[in-house]
Amino acid sequence: MKLYVLSEQLKNKNISIAILPFQVISDDERIKALFIGFTEDLITNFSKFVGLSVISSYSTQRIKDINNQAEIDQLGSDYLINGRVRHKIKSLRISIELIKTKDNSLVFSGNYDEELDSIIEAEDIIIQQIVSILQEKINYNLLSHSYKKKSVDLVAYENYLIGMNILSQGTAKSDVEARSYFNAAIKIDPFFSLAYTGLSLSYFNFWSCMLWDRWEISQKGAHEFALKAIEIDPNDYIALGVLGRTYVYLGEYEKAEHSLRKSLRMNSNDASHLLRVAFSLMFLGYANEAVKLYNKATKLNPFHSDHYYAHGAIYYLEMGEFNKSIELSKKVNFDAWADFPAFVAASYLQLKDYENVWKCWNIYLNQFKDQVYSGEKPLEEHAIEWLVVINPFKEYNYLMPLVEFIKSEKDIKFQLESKVTKNTNNTSFILKGDIWELSYKNYSINLKDAKGFHDIYKLLNNPSKEFHCLDLMGAAVDENSSTASIDQKAKQQYLNRIKELQQDIDEAEEMNIAENITALREEYDSILEHLSNSLGLSGKARKVGSTIEKARSAVTWRIRSAIKKIDSLHPDLATHLSNSIKTGTHCVYQPEHTINWLL
Repeated sequence: MKLYVLSEQLKNKNISIAILPFQVISDDERIKALFIGFTEDLITNFSKFVGLSVISSYSTQRIKDINNQAEIDQLGSDYLINGRVRHKIKSLRISIELIKTKDNSLVFSGNYDEELDSIIEAEDIIIQQIVSILQEKINYNLLSHSYKKKSVDLVAYENYLIGMNILSQGTAKSDVEARSYFNAAIKIDPFFSLAYTGLSLSYFNFWSCMLWDRWEISQKGAHEFALKAIEIDPNDYIALGVLGRTYVYLGEYEKAEHSLRKSLRMNSNDASHLLRVAFSLMFLGYANEAVKLYNKATKLNPFHSDHYYAHGAIYYLEMGEFNKSIELSKKVNFDAWADFPAFVAASYLQLKDYENVWKCWNIYLNQFKDQVYSGEKPLEEHAIEWLVVINPFKEYNYLMPLVEFIKSEKDIKFQLESKVTKNTNNTSFILKGDIWELSYKNYSINLKDAKGFHDIYKLLNNPSKEFHCLDLMGAAVDENSSTASIDQKAKQQYLNRIKELQQDIDEAEEMNIAENITALREEYDSILEHLSNSLGLSGKARKVGSTIEKARSAVTWRIRSAIKKIDSLHPDLATHLSNSIKTGTHCVYQPEHTINWLL
């Protein structure tokens, strides 16, 4: 019996694989660039296999020589894929070796003679053959979700690969440059989902890297392009992860969790993706899962950058492990993110180490002043408000006692409106005939009349006053035939079942029972999808067939449509309106600063 159990443990062992950078023998820089992307694409596709962990390219790219045993050992992988490419005029010879690291034995080798145009199909063949070999040699059931690419134009694919390579540089300049390649790919193939994912990531970088002067625009771009990618490919795990984050900021927590869970089911072996999802799950109250994903990401990327420690410090804070949080924070510079020192201050506060609380808080204030502060409010008041806004926790979190402590010690009282009044010359929203003349920040545009402009006009004319959507529609209430799509009792039953499923999934993952995990996750996703379709903003049940619901949807759509038209000609005005107008059952215009509109 003991031998049988041991055999099963070996059979169910998680297998790790490292794909080394391809050695490209060619004078053509285009070919070299193509195979940098090709390697990344192999890593992405292999990581989609359940039970097969793939070492991050961040760690493998530094290994230039397969004979460097010390670095190979540090990767900690069970298998290596080593590839060489010889380029001759229009043909390529791709040589692949699968090596077992324990004894450096050659498990599989193959040569592929391909034309440039068939490189995508060759990649699929390589993946299928290696996975087949792994199944045969290791006797492991590698379950997978569909990864095979649809037919894609080579030039479009090449633009996508180059864009992703540039995107990995992680700078604002590289994000903009990468965007041009993704747009070029979409121009060739408008239904190339990965190119939309690339665009979404480029905006996500702007957003998550906290370029605050473009926060709203970047969040909007990340959200809309992720939605477009998923519309084409519902299983795009990267787009699902980005969408989960944007839904968190919109307060649509059920939709956020549904997207995040599905993205993990599609791919739970991509280190960068695990960290993106972990942050969002932490906001939703799942700090314990965030820690698990963080630890898995560090194993998949053993040569990771120091910013990983910042992630870990925040997750352990929310787990209540304050000493561990501080220990990790000492491994990273405090400028990892503008608000990172505030999280560290929150850990010190729980340990009653007030000297370090103030030290970290003052570092946060200095970084906030340099990177974010606009001067419209007192510095410390603005820093506290901003800290709460950009960390949209669903429930209680350890930033809250820090905020209350600082407010109490500094006797800071929040004000609903800023006392600062900006210069509002040449700011108007006027209808002349069937043309709207709009002016903002000394720049004017003209737009043809549309219903949404009348809604905006009414809101601008009554700042801070809430209007029911029926008032804007001019509709009468008829709720006789309306029914709630989900009642409170049913919702609670669903939420209780979700908690049970989470525990069952954790147990199945610990015991590595793949068939149980699949069935449990399918039920889990099904319930979350039903909830996300049935619940509105902040988890309130929508009314089906309701006059109010129809009015809410119509008013929201036409206001957003009007702002979109403005955005094409006057982005600054569109940004102001997007930031200041809240839509829903009640609509309101709450300006970021006092503006005297000429109406």
